[in-house]
Amino acid sequence: MNKLQSIISIKPEEFISNHHLSYQQVKAINNIISCQTSNMGSHKLSCDCGHEKIVHNSCHNRHCPICGNFKKEMWVQKQQESVIPSHYFHLVFTLPSELRSLVYFNQKSLYDLMYNATSKTLLDLSKSQFGVIPGFSLILHTWSQTLIFHPHLHCILAGGGLSLNQTHFKSFKKKYFLPIKMLSRVYRAKFLEKLKSLYDNDKLVFLNDLKELEQGNIFQAFIDKLFKKDWVVYSKRVFKSAQHVIRYLGRYTHKIAIYADRIKKFDEDSVTFAYHDRSDNNRKREMTLSREEFVRRFLDHVLPYRLVRNPPLRISYQPIPSFKNSLNQKVDFKAKRSSLANNQSFG
Repeated sequence: MNKLQSIISIKPEEFISNHHLSYQQVKAINNIISCQTSNMGSHKLSCDCGHEKIVHNSCHNRHCPICGNFKKEMWVQKQQESVIPSHYFHLVFTLPSELRSLVYFNQKSLYDLMYNATSKTLLDLSKSQFGVIPGFSLILHTWSQTLIFHPHLHCILAGGGLSLNQTHFKSFKKKYFLPIKMLSRVYRAKFLEKLKSLYDNDKLVFLNDLKELEQGNIFQAFIDKLFKKDWVVYSKRVFKSAQHVIRYLGRYTHKIAIYADRIKKFDEDSVTFAYHDRSDNNRKREMTLSREEFVRRFLDHVLPYRLVRNPPLRISYQPIPSFKNSLNQKVDFKAKRSSLANNQSFG
């Protein structure tokens, strides 16, 4: 049994009865416990030589630590054929800690808001600063190294974009995309503008300690306070080739909050796991939590039904096989990619 599977398998009925869990969280518990066991049923593998083997079925739950690797490899193989030749930037868009509780109780609407605010920031700044339509991928992660709820978006941005008339590909400088402060301020403004709109249209839920935000004057003060904060957007190392990007994205798009190799020891009472301390130059440390708290933190990152961690891009040259243009005509991405490679403009 996988370590994480073993931990969740300890007194699951007791944990479920003691906590207010969503249907998706209970489903994740049941699927992970049953994955590749007789509870999931089985199938027979046979060879021409006559050898046969009975194999237990997988659960295929996206939060399962066992099932993700095969899906990742299939995704990577599929994407290898559809990337454009360019360097790529890796950006991370975060939220202030004051917003985390509000996001947790409004996950579908506020995750969507994170995607939209980030997308519009990149689209608007690329058009105004470089005169191009950018290509990028956004991936939602909701955890910190210690499994605390910490929603943020990883962005892989192509080092250039289509000219506004869509005739050629124009490359950005390789060292950086745009000043981080510019990205942060635009992202903050777009997010808070839409957040206020959701409030005005009664689309937000306020539970527990958030109840007071139902009052208009208090919510406006909350928005004003967030406007005065510096929002964190940071840039990581530049990818020099598309193939590195695909491999990296494969790890991110099919990642769960924690894997077995980080779990050092566990028993019925506690779990000890390794983490990198971001506040201390990424020094590797160990943390011990009660088993109940560890499982609770893990389940905090089970996504709502039908919410996609890595949604399709809305960019005209984005290499998605099923993408159709505004005239409902199929786009030949291999030809388009070749055309882009032959018509790059560096400047």
